[in-house]
Amino acid sequence: MQKSVFRLSYLLPLLISAFAPWILLYFLANPSCMWPISNDEISKTHDVNLRAMVVGDLHIGGPTTVWFDRMRRDAFMKASFKRAFEKLRPDMLLILGDLSDWGRKSSKEEWNSVILRFKDMMIYFKGSQYHVIPGNHDIGDYYQITDTLLQQFTDSFPSLDEMGNSFFVLRNISFVSLNAMALACDHCSMHNSMKVAVEGYKIALQQAEPDDMYMSIEENQSADRHRHSIQDSSAGPVLLTHLPLYREDESVCGSLDIPICAPWHEVEGGCIHLLELSKKSSGHYKRQNYRKNIDMLSLNTTNYLLSALKPRLVLSAHAHRFCSRLLDTGTREVTVSTFTWRNRDDPSFLLVQFYKDGSYDIQQCFLVRESVVVLLHLFQGILLFVLLVFGGHRCWKLRKSNKLHLKS
Repeated sequence: MQKSVFRLSYLLPLLISAFAPWILLYFLANPSCMWPISNDEISKTHDVNLRAMVVGDLHIGGPTTVWFDRMRRDAFMKASFKRAFEKLRPDMLLILGDLSDWGRKSSKEEWNSVILRFKDMMIYFKGSQYHVIPGNHDIGDYYQITDTLLQQFTDSFPSLDEMGNSFFVLRNISFVSLNAMALACDHCSMHNSMKVAVEGYKIALQQAEPDDMYMSIEENQSADRHRHSIQDSSAGPVLLTHLPLYREDESVCGSLDIPICAPWHEVEGGCIHLLELSKKSSGHYKRQNYRKNIDMLSLNTTNYLLSALKPRLVLSAHAHRFCSRLLDTGTREVTVSTFTWRNRDDPSFLLVQFYKDGSYDIQQCFLVRESVVVLLHLFQGILLFVLLVFGGHRCWKLRKSNKLHLKS
């Protein structure tokens, strides 16, 4: 009886301490915010047209990623998507490229494995609208793109055309998603094909029939979500691109986003180390090494897109840093940070709320910091060690007392 009580009192805390971090991860993955609330809340509460969740740079690990690290980050992203869907109930999800970390160097089998893991993360969005665009880690930078890599990506997401572009409408808001890496190839056939596509979208915007504006939500949802007829262009489309538009550095951003990182994070352009959080430097950490056509679109391509499409909003990714800026044309560009712990300790995503009057609200939403979870695992390890030592000592004492009892 004494032995059974000991086993129960020992094994129960051991099991709890072993699985507690994974249980807590479900609650820690809860997003830090709710939908944006407009200053004119009373008049706009019933005029919300569309709510979109925007993420970028998932960097799902490939064959070079350590198994445990891959499993841990996959579990975190799946839990984050689950909690975001349950708490926020977005109408659509936009993923702005770099779905994979090693897609451009993966075999067909390795790529299919990444897609299966991605679909497992998206299980909670099954039946909802989500749209994925290619990133440079998926198909390569402009000088690395091959027909095989491009087809591999577009075959996985049939809503994209053969160049990796798409034009779709949801609740009377038009979205143009472009293959930014193909656009960055200034002197190749892909760039010409991209210009033909953009010109086609431009004509569609100009020739749109007014009736498209008043299509009911039910009709819009039942129609082909990637149809090519666009509503009145006075509101302008939402442009989706992996690479940001041209910028010399981050001084153009409304506020400087300095990543918080540890030595194992892959961060470009400097960051605040976890041990240096008290040193709140600013300019020293400003990223200035944006390379044309690698980290951003060229100035000519940027001006061309703004002139041809006249977007109301541009959503981009790639930089792993949040940036919101108002362009000279009056268009706002918002760059979403990374969604994974691979690139920084404090990942985040965007909530974009569109209203029927053509306006919108945007809010950055943070996820749990990796350092918090690492500390939790360290505490788990210490607790397990203490329990094992304590249990071993108790077991040794129990056996010793049993032997003495038998001798007597």
